[in-house]
Amino acid sequence: MPTFSLIVPIYKIEAYLPKCIDSVLAQTCQDFELLLVDDGSPDGCGAICDDYARRYPDKIRAVHQPNGGAGAARNHGIELSSGNYLLFIDGDDYLSDSFLADLKHTVETNPADLILYGAEVEKDGKKVGELHELVAPDKLLKVKDEPDLFFGVMAPWNRAYRRGLFTEHGISFATRVWYEDIRVVTKILAVAQTAIRLPKCYYHYLQREGSAMNNKNSERNVEILYAYDDILGWYQEHGYYEKYRDALEFQAIQHIWLAATVRVLLIDRKHHLIADFRAYMEEHFPRFRENKYLSKLDSNKLLVFKLLDKKRYRTVRLLFRVKNRLGK
Repeated sequence: MPTFSLIVPIYKIEAYLPKCIDSVLAQTCQDFELLLVDDGSPDGCGAICDDYARRYPDKIRAVHQPNGGAGAARNHGIELSSGNYLLFIDGDDYLSDSFLADLKHTVETNPADLILYGAEVEKDGKKVGELHELVAPDKLLKVKDEPDLFFGVMAPWNRAYRRGLFTEHGISFATRVWYEDIRVVTKILAVAQTAIRLPKCYYHYLQREGSAMNNKNSERNVEILYAYDDILGWYQEHGYYEKYRDALEFQAIQHIWLAATVRVLLIDRKHHLIADFRAYMEEHFPRFRENKYLSKLDSNKLLVFKLLDKKRYRTVRLLFRVKNRLGK
């Protein structure tokens, strides 16, 4: 049984996939299995998966399924996995070659439920930034005492998960939806006991125009509300809601009030979703304007928070236009 199961959902990324797979094979620690889940990709991805599986049968398994989205592909990978820890890699991203060696050392010394690590963000072949969780590095943490874990990178690919977090609690990815990541990560945080953050960046995240967050289809942003319906319902059903109410509220401020509202506003300042987001926050989080974590917003986000509250939408659009022109 390997220590790590690496699961890669694959769809229309044949230009990037070999680099992703090669970065896994180049790991200095070889204690892994690699599950390549071809999600009905119409290009050459399926053939690439089969070729690697044929050449590395002791390491790689190629799986083919009808198109069901990244969530369905990850769920399929979880079902087939045998490792103690699960890792999710997007097929257009890649890993540093010391990643699994450092991760295994951490597993052996601090076997936390979640092991977090940084990501370098790349665009057009250049590094444009880094993503790190907000908690202190190299310290074994109790998740229930670290609300900052709810406010960081809500992506599945910047952490290793003890496999039982999924299999013992019936948690799975939603399929054919936007915002499936935040649904899963937020639920996992409720059931995980311990976490530790590695200080280095090991994951290389490729920022592409085709991603959901860069999609100009403003109407689909309504799905952030469906995601929170799911999250809040799950937390209430499992008895976690009261314990994490303030953290969930601040997370919603980040993702609904700020991110989703601004995303739609920059496309169409008269779009109905802007009012819908406000109504959702006021219904489900009526005291969000006094949230105890508001001080965690930096000065720019706090300004946008206040401008949105006053419905100063033209001003917000102007601020972001200036920011984009300055490249900040």
